[in-house]
Amino acid sequence: MKKALILLITLILLSCKNKAENPYFSSDEVYYKVLEARQIIKDKISKDDSYFYIINRYDTLIIMSTKYANVIKPTYTIKKEGFFKVDNDIIIVTQPYKEKFPLLKKDNALIKIDNEKEILVGPNDSNYYQKGVIYIMENPSRLKLISEGDLRKYFHHLSKVYDIKAPPPPPEMKP
Repeated sequence: MKKALILLITLILLSCKNKAENPYFSSDEVYYKVLEARQIIKDKISKDDSYFYIINRYDTLIIMSTKYANVIKPTYTIKKEGFFKVDNDIIIVTQPYKEKFPLLKKDNALIKIDNEKEILVGPNDSNYYQKGVIYIMENPSRLKLISEGDLRKYFHHLSKVYDIKAPPPPPEMKP
């Protein structure tokens, strides 16, 4: 009887250890899908990426990855809510656009980002493109994978929206 009790306690402790804490998202399923998408990207798409962007548009959850912060559109044109770290990776949650379901908990543990002070970190190189995983949210507890890999076709129609024009040159100074 004593051995069975020890075995039961050990199993309970192991099951608690495997369950991840979710201090960020309104649904545990969203949190698990973000972690799952990160692993899919690391295994199948790009092993070198360490920045992951969570974008919520309507009922779509997009997880994009880059090697450097803010090197692809829309990652440098969209406001960020905050970030959290998983291992050596940084998961950046962006401001939702007309979300159908609330993505974040009201009192979440995200590390806040000052969007006014944020600067371009990585090189601006045309080799970086939108890649990652897209889920459709039927409800916050039910997400369905709809695409993984190259996501450029989903962002092509938004290219004009995200084009940032260069500021005008400074006026000539006359002595």
